[in-house]
Amino acid sequence: MADNDDLDAYLQSLPDKLTERLSSIIREQAERLSQAQREALQALEQSPDETGHLEESCVVVAGAHELEWIVQAGGELTTKEVRQGSNVAYDYSLGFEFGTSRQPARPFFYSTYNTMREEMQGVINEAVNEELSNG
Repeated sequence: MADNDDLDAYLQSLPDKLTERLSSIIREQAERLSQAQREALQALEQSPDETGHLEESCVVVAGAHELEWIVQAGGELTTKEVRQGSNVAYDYSLGFEFGTSRQPARPFFYSTYNTMREEMQGVINEAVNEELSNG
């Protein structure tokens, strides 16, 4: 917990111009990842409407501060009631990613992230180093 507090304090101490630039780079990388996940999902679909709103649910949203961008899929667009009138809901994005007893896993989210992680981190690190050198 103290590490998070230290990181938050450090991030808050960065000059606005630096934060703005880095936020833009981080968001750009998040958008690249989300697009790659949509493309991976398209390659896995067997028919155009097989996943319903799953592809549409692949989005990037702002996090708790300017330097946090969250890549997500699923949620409201892909969650359905298990039975009409029941309070039990199921997010079929999870079944698509991890599989079910009736269908094999067709990963598009974490596998894409794992493939792109090092490159994205390199781009972000390079931007940080560049900004700190110029600052």
